[in-house]
Amino acid sequence: MNVSNTKLGTYLSALLVILSFVSCSHQNPQLVAAKEELAQVQMKQARYNYPPDSYEFFVSHNQYPVTIKIYKNPELLQRAPGHCKVIICLEQQRGRLYVDGQVAADWPVSTGIPGRETPTGNYTVRGKKESYSSNRYGKMFDAEGKCINSDADAFKDAVPEGGRFEGSPMPFWQRLTGDGIGMHIGKVRAGHRLSHGCIRTPGDMARDLYKVTRVGTRVSVIKDIEPEYPAREALVAGAEQNALERRARELQQKIYDLTMQQLAAEDSDT
Repeated sequence: MNVSNTKLGTYLSALLVILSFVSCSHQNPQLVAAKEELAQVQMKQARYNYPPDSYEFFVSHNQYPVTIKIYKNPELLQRAPGHCKVIICLEQQRGRLYVDGQVAADWPVSTGIPGRETPTGNYTVRGKKESYSSNRYGKMFDAEGKCINSDADAFKDAVPEGGRFEGSPMPFWQRLTGDGIGMHIGKVRAGHRLSHGCIRTPGDMARDLYKVTRVGTRVSVIKDIEPEYPAREALVAGAEQNALERRARELQQKIYDLTMQQLAAEDSDT
């Protein structure tokens, strides 16, 4: 029987109380070994006891960087307008907002697919519009209003007679290049490249980013993690922490299953 992670801890607590009345000598050796290993895993997890509201904690948990979760530091975001820069890391598919050398926000992005990669380089925000639509990519409709191409390229695909081209909406648009690369609200899948070259950002984060950037705000699109990244130790710890969390869940499930088996066996003997 599998139980959810949320319920598992509750069940285990109750079962361990019951087992406290059972002599350890009568316990299944596999159960004793699993409990001992779980205690060791939990001790190792305690080494990464970063403050829960810290950026290091965020990075060392949540399966980072492949997570849809967003980190925000409200105090730094308050100081961000006019004093920030943006880093887009293609390798991690993450965006980061820096304020005074500290990470004020960290969020998932989806950049250009193979063949339409988001170009690396140092840019500045050249223009901003809350309501904007692409003049190149979108949907093509025939004269009857039926969509005949949901991934049309207006620069290459001819509009049918009587039909029309409808550009893809790009809310909270921030232009980076003259040929149409920018940041905007769009569908994001953590760790996946989905766009025609733009930097798609979750809606909530795109709105916050729009509030604090200005025309002229620096935006760097880089392949690997930026040299000034302040949480490298937590990032390395996160790989082990994630493995420990997975192992702890496996052991909790194993302890639950073995405990239930032991209790069933004891019931059958009475």
